[in-house]
Amino acid sequence: MALTLIHTARPSPVWQETYVSVKKGQRMVIDAQGAWSPDTQNRICWCGADGIPNLLAEEGFLMPGANVGALIAKIGDMVFAVGSRYDNAAPAEGVIFLAMNENPEHNNQAGSLPAQIIIFDE
Repeated sequence: MALTLIHTARPSPVWQETYVSVKKGQRMVIDAQGAWSPDTQNRICWCGADGIPNLLAEEGFLMPGANVGALIAKIGDMVFAVGSRYDNAAPAEGVIFLAMNENPEHNNQAGSLPAQIIIFDE
């Protein structure tokens, strides 16, 4: 058996609780589709869950080194890239939070991404 739900991720650098809890090592799949736009300094730049290709986030973003605008997740203190598909073991135990890889000082985002979360029994 597996738990499956859809969570709509807002285009925000604020962590959004999914209310789904996992154990470290438990298989989880997150699939995200749709379009959203990070704050690109008064320009619109639509992208999907993989973020803007070849535009890596700098210090000050939630996940420096990952694409700006990418869907990212946090479990406990562990932050990791999700993008359009994540199919791997949970890197930590706790509740899954989702966010856009964005700078918390930026506030001109648009769109949303529906993310299907599947948690498999151990």
